[in-house]
Amino acid sequence: MDTHHQAQAAPTDLRMTRRLPAPPEQVFGAWTSAAELREWFGPKGMTLTACEVEPRMGGRFLTRLGGPSGEECGGLGFIEAIEAPRRLVMRLDEAEGSPLPGARLALTFTPEADGTRLGIHWSHPTAAMRAEHEAMGFERGWGEMMDRLTAFVTRPAQMCPMGTPPAHGHGWLHRFLGEWDYTGEFMGPDGQSFTGTGTERVRSLGGYWIMGESRGEMPGGGGEAHCVITLGYDPVRERFIGSWVGSMMWHLSIYDGALSEDGRELVLESEGPAFTGEGTALYRDTLIWEDADHRRMETSVRGPDGGWTPLMVLRHARRA
Repeated sequence: MDTHHQAQAAPTDLRMTRRLPAPPEQVFGAWTSAAELREWFGPKGMTLTACEVEPRMGGRFLTRLGGPSGEECGGLGFIEAIEAPRRLVMRLDEAEGSPLPGARLALTFTPEADGTRLGIHWSHPTAAMRAEHEAMGFERGWGEMMDRLTAFVTRPAQMCPMGTPPAHGHGWLHRFLGEWDYTGEFMGPDGQSFTGTGTERVRSLGGYWIMGESRGEMPGGGGEAHCVITLGYDPVRERFIGSWVGSMMWHLSIYDGALSEDGRELVLESEGPAFTGEGTALYRDTLIWEDADHRRMETSVRGPDGGWTPLMVLRHARRA
């Protein structure tokens, strides 16, 4: 997940990154406008009940969140640096009752070819406070909040009459954006195994879909494999949907699947030609995030007995 918790530069730090398909000016504006913050700020299921932003040096940055079970969180910060649209730094109040007294949040908005790389850097006065912040659900909560931000900044300027605004699931998919290298291990039906390498580029389509185009070695030789995957989210059924096609076969695979509760694994299933050459079989692709820059895809096929046999593992590493 491009928002997953990264390796720490210091024992008092927590960091995340997210690539968003929107210019820095738009992403920066979403952080410095109270009206826009009310549209996305907070983890999934939380609502911003109070918000105040003064986008100037020394200005207030107040957020209070309410949950479905009555839980509340949030706090008051003061802006220490503001350089529109590249940098925003705030420090939380040290008064009694502040959730992270004295902690500092630095946001950087770096332009990229397809949008913005948002850097999130929390620094805490002590390692104990950092550990407390992490235990509060830093990774999952901020990951879900960045999904909501992505969905917000990718809203079309004019909605299609049949459409609805992008939802958090659409935002989650955009964690895949970028350029990737992969290595693969392929298991044949006769027990043989092969390895191969390739590349993948993932881009956004209108904020609702992602499209991944990969090129790599055919397992066991035989030239190059060229594959295209599309993934989207159905907010009515709360299911992930998509398709896959490859240059090595005529079949169009149609995906349907669900995301794990912690947001780390997406399980997709589809029907495809059986290895026996007769009929079809059920295939399962599980997309697993290891950290912000590493993920893997595990593919298996269901046998007549209902068991799952591994077929392939692709390990992706994000290009610097």
